[in-house]
Amino acid sequence: MNSTISLGELVEHAKQTLKEKGYKKSTQENYNQTWHQLFKKCSKLGITTFSFKLCMEILRDRYRIIPNEPLKAHQRNRIRHLKVLDDVWNGVRIKRCHQKPGLEAPEVFKHPIDSYVDYCREQQLSEKTITGKRIQMTRFLRYLHENKVNQLSALGPPIILNYAISLSANGYKHQTKAGILFTLRDFLLFLYRSGHISRSCKDLFPIVLTQKNQQIPSVYSIEERKKILSLVDRNSRIGKRDFAILTLAVQFGIRAGDIRLMKMEHLQWSKNTIEFIQQKTGNPIILPMLESTKIALIDYIRYSRPTSDSNFLFLRMRAPFEPYSGMNTFSYIITSYLDKAEIDYSRRKHGLHSMRHSLANSLLQENTPYPVITGVLGHENSNTTQRYLSIDMKQLLRVALEVPYEK
Repeated sequence: MNSTISLGELVEHAKQTLKEKGYKKSTQENYNQTWHQLFKKCSKLGITTFSFKLCMEILRDRYRIIPNEPLKAHQRNRIRHLKVLDDVWNGVRIKRCHQKPGLEAPEVFKHPIDSYVDYCREQQLSEKTITGKRIQMTRFLRYLHENKVNQLSALGPPIILNYAISLSANGYKHQTKAGILFTLRDFLLFLYRSGHISRSCKDLFPIVLTQKNQQIPSVYSIEERKKILSLVDRNSRIGKRDFAILTLAVQFGIRAGDIRLMKMEHLQWSKNTIEFIQQKTGNPIILPMLESTKIALIDYIRYSRPTSDSNFLFLRMRAPFEPYSGMNTFSYIITSYLDKAEIDYSRRKHGLHSMRHSLANSLLQENTPYPVITGVLGHENSNTTQRYLSIDMKQLLRVALEVPYEK
C-alpha cells in the first residue's frame, strides 16, 4: 500500500477489507474497537502514519501485554487485530490466525533448499510431495547446523551416516525412515549436480530397504464408528460440518485429501452419486450417494456451510471463508470424537485414514469380493487391496491350517 496513506485512511480501508472478506458483523466490531483505540492513542501522540512497532508498544501498554509471558485470549485477539492491519498496510492477503511459520532451514542453507524445491517442481512433482521433501531436508539441514556444519562443502559421509543413525534413535518407524533416506539420497545427488558438494554420496545408500507391509493397518469396529457418529452435535454448525466429513470417511473410506478437495459439482444429486478424480491416483471414482449421506450433506450445505462463491464443498468456518489446505487437515476432528467416545487409540493410528482401513475390514468380514472392495476404495488394482487382508484376523483364522505338534 502507498506509504503516504494516513492511519485513518488505512483503518477505513481495513474495515472495508473485512466486509469484502465476509467477516461476521460482531467480528468486524471487535477489530474496529482495537483499531479505534490505536487511532485515538496515535492521534494524541501525533502519529499520523502506520507503524507496526509503535502500535505494538501501544497495545502492550494498554492491555498489559508482557513480552515472553503467556498471553490471555483477549491479548492474543488484540495482537491478531494489529497483524491484520499490518497485512492490509503491506498489501498482502490476510493470513489465517497468523499461525507460527513452518519449519525453516538455517539462513546459510536457504538458497540450496529453495533451489531443491524449484528442481522438484521442474520434475512436476505434486505440491504435497514437494512439501514433504522440503520438511524432511529442512530437518537434515538443521541437524547439520546443530552439529556445527555450516557449509555444504564441509559435508561428508560421517555426518550423513550419523544423521541416518539418528533417525532410528529418534523413534522413526522403518517405513518413515526409508522415505527420508530416499529423499536424502535424491537431495545429495541434486547438490552434487548443482555444484554445492564435490561428491554425490549416493554410494552411502545404494539400496534403501522398505517394508510396506510391516505394520497391520489400524481399524475400528462398527460399534466404535457408530459411537463416534452418535456423539456429533448435529444441532451446531460445527457439528453439521463434522458429521458430513465423518460420514464420507466412515461410509465410503474417502481419503482426507479427496474430502478436502471435494467440490459442489462432485455431488450428482440427479444420479444419487458422488463422482470425483482421486488426488492420489488421478483415477475417477463413482460412489453411490446413500440416503443417510444425502441428508448429512444437505444439512451441512443448507445450515452450516458459510455463504461463499467458492465451489469447494468444505470451507473454513470463520473468515476468510476459504477451502481447507495442507496435509492432515481433518485429523483433529476424528481425534476429538475418539476422545469424547472414550475409545482407546493409544496403540492404533487415529487419523481420518483409519476409517478407510476400518471400512475395508468390514467389507472383508462380509466376504465382499476383492474387485468390489477395489472399486469402493478406488484402488488402481486388487494387488493394493490385498494389503488389507492382514487386518481380517477372523478370516485368517478360519482358513489357517493346523500345525502338527512334534514331540
